Amino acid sequence: MKRIILLVWVLIISFLSQAQLQQSLNFYADKCQSLKIGTAVGSNFYTAYDNGDIYNRTIINNFNILVAENEMKFDAMEPQKGNFNYNNSDKLVAYAQKYNMQLRGHNLCWHSQLPSWITAGLTNGIANGTFTRTSLQAILKNHINTIVTRYKGKVQQWDAVNEPFNDGTGTLRNSIWQQVIGNDYIDSTFVWAHRADPDAKLYLNEYSGEMYGDTKSEAMFNYVKSMKDRGIPITGVGFQCHFMVNTINFTKLDQNIKRYAVAGLEVIITELDIRIKNTDYNSNPAKWLAYQASDYQNMINICLNNSNAKTFVTWGFTDKYSWIPNFTNNAYGYSLIFDNSYTIKPAYTSILNVLATESARLSAVNPVKETAEVRLFFTNGLAFIKTDNAMTRCQLFDMKGNCLIVSEVKNNKIEIPLNNVQSGMYILKVQLENGQTITRKFIR
Repeated sequence: MKRIILLVWVLIISFLSQAQLQQSLNFYADKCQSLKIGTAVGSNFYTAYDNGDIYNRTIINNFNILVAENEMKFDAMEPQKGNFNYNNSDKLVAYAQKYNMQLRGHNLCWHSQLPSWITAGLTNGIANGTFTRTSLQAILKNHINTIVTRYKGKVQQWDAVNEPFNDGTGTLRNSIWQQVIGNDYIDSTFVWAHRADPDAKLYLNEYSGEMYGDTKSEAMFNYVKSMKDRGIPITGVGFQCHFMVNTINFTKLDQNIKRYAVAGLEVIITELDIRIKNTDYNSNPAKWLAYQASDYQNMINICLNNSNAKTFVTWGFTDKYSWIPNFTNNAYGYSLIFDNSYTIKPAYTSILNVLATESARLSAVNPVKETAEVRLFFTNGLAFIKTDNAMTRCQLFDMKGNCLIVSEVKNNKIEIPLNNVQSGMYILKVQLENGQTITRKFIR
């Protein structure tokens, strides 16, 4: 009777809790249909630029896509008309290239964080005639063309237009762009950005448009679908997802993502954070962190379960630098996946578990033969392999297929040193003297 070997899989489970402390999100995300998992970085990123501290190590070890919180917005990039500031944006690009990360550009056109030479065109929020349609179009076009051309091939995603819709009604916001240029400023922004870099993905990024059936969500979907139907080069939409713990309607969120897929559009998560009310947290931290972990788990599952939702970005990663406390007058906080001391929270572990499970499923290894037994033990930096029949060769591969260790022996016991093997998921391939080959996957 064939003996079905369960020991290795038990070991995977037993070692998973340890691996959670060692593994990284991007290690598994790369194996989940090339999921992009990322974070926003703020001003502290540039003051501690690539200095190897815990802030930088956490970024490098966990994320494969980055976005600037403020340093690529209009006021930062073009503080004076025609004079562009690339100091921080160039640093971010260089950092991403050094560590093999993608970049999101945030953003090309927004009603907020505009330089004073643009806002001079408004008096009490109303256009005052400083700019004509033609002159403001020229300014916006030059801004977009200059920046997108500079980072062509280096920034893979752009939030072309940010937050163009009013809350409640879903009508277009009466920004200076809308008042002076007209509603077609949105179409123009996408067209100009596409011409500057035809390979970049272009998104309309918005908050409170996540839930199917809401007024703003309906208006946003209909508008974006009409853009797609008219041939405007829009890739999809960004859902910001600034949520409150234990209040997210995941059914409506999933429905909304799916209808964009039918329309041929992507939906990506661009600014996720899930805040906890301070009084709730103080009353029972474990309870509310568990709620938060469940919410983050559901969010990553939605991305994995929808083929048009393959970017997952949190708005920062450590509570130490979250914008939520100041924004809510310290009524809310604890919104991200690392705490103030860079310790992983249950939310981090919940995401990691989902990604590890999915990556294992997608890269499942089936043994060539199951008639021989293999036993695997770990201790003091060594892996001990025992088989019923003598082995002739034992090999260790990483998940990319690279052979890391080869041992040629004729014995039914072998030990492999793992001191120089980084934490991760690996494939063990054992060839037996009787010609059988056994392949197993395990987590180091």
